[in-house]
Amino acid sequence: MEVAIRGELRPKLAAPAPYLVVGGFRLVELAALALCEFGKVVVYVEEAVDLPMVLEGCRYEVRQGAPEDVPAVDTGCVPHLLSSLNLRCGDREVRLGKGEPRAVEPLRTLADVVEKNVEVMKAAFSKLRELGVEFVKGDVRGVVVGDMFIRGKVYEYTYVEGPAVVGPNSSILPFTYVRAGSVLYFDSKVRDEVKNAVFDAYTRKQHGGYVGDSYVASFVNLGAGTTFSNLKNTLGLIKPSYADRGYKKLGPVLGEFVKTAIGTLVYGGRYVGPLSHVYGVVDVDVPPLSIFRGGKIVPMDREKAKEYIRRDLAQFGRDDLYPFYKRLVEQPLF
Repeated sequence: MEVAIRGELRPKLAAPAPYLVVGGFRLVELAALALCEFGKVVVYVEEAVDLPMVLEGCRYEVRQGAPEDVPAVDTGCVPHLLSSLNLRCGDREVRLGKGEPRAVEPLRTLADVVEKNVEVMKAAFSKLRELGVEFVKGDVRGVVVGDMFIRGKVYEYTYVEGPAVVGPNSSILPFTYVRAGSVLYFDSKVRDEVKNAVFDAYTRKQHGGYVGDSYVASFVNLGAGTTFSNLKNTLGLIKPSYADRGYKKLGPVLGEFVKTAIGTLVYGGRYVGPLSHVYGVVDVDVPPLSIFRGGKIVPMDREKAKEYIRRDLAQFGRDDLYPFYKRLVEQPLF
């Protein structure tokens, strides 16, 4: 079975949209999971990158560039394939199975991803259960309640509520409370309190602080005491700049290689673009390749930025990704 994924979600990150993590798995993995019953699945994307993937129980391959005769599905419609292979999603239809199409609303932004994260995760878990995938294979020493896909380590003195995903090489460190919807996709570590938050690969939150209803991309490091807001004091809607509507609960979106200083506080709904460094109280959007300090935004030195990328990739043994990520500096994608 073959399918192509096309289109973007807002705000744009460095990783191609089909590699975004929704419901605990990358969108390319969700497409494969939805079609797994037909045998090996080939998922075509406009741009392929060698990022870690964790899906088990299904044979699939990701290829770059789609033949014209391969059926295509919009990026924001992919999670709905878990419930129906025939969709009327937004203003387009996709038919990959039998029966009438089901009318659904596409995910358009990463705020939508966060809002629907638990719902998509439950649907993905249902498919994995049908495939007979063993859910808990990792080292679990803490208390876990509910459905979990665990391939990493849950230390003692932790309490984890499902549904949740703890991917390979990831760790929930001691004295941590993890709430439903949380994802430690691959080689990520968290401590203290996390709720319905996505941590993509190679990301660190190893100190105190709260992260809720947020999307944190790869190679991010959160300094000690970093806390995200996800609820307005007025209990009104949080309206991010990249979305056309508001959300009752929503934290920030952090792009790849973002670094927060100790004691950083980030307002709900804010966007911190890839390769930015932030300090203090972040109450505005921060563009990519920027330094936010004392309420001021200044561009990051581009040669230093290249070195920062090299250092980050080297510490995880992923120097091979440097040609892909250095484009953030040489040919900005935003």
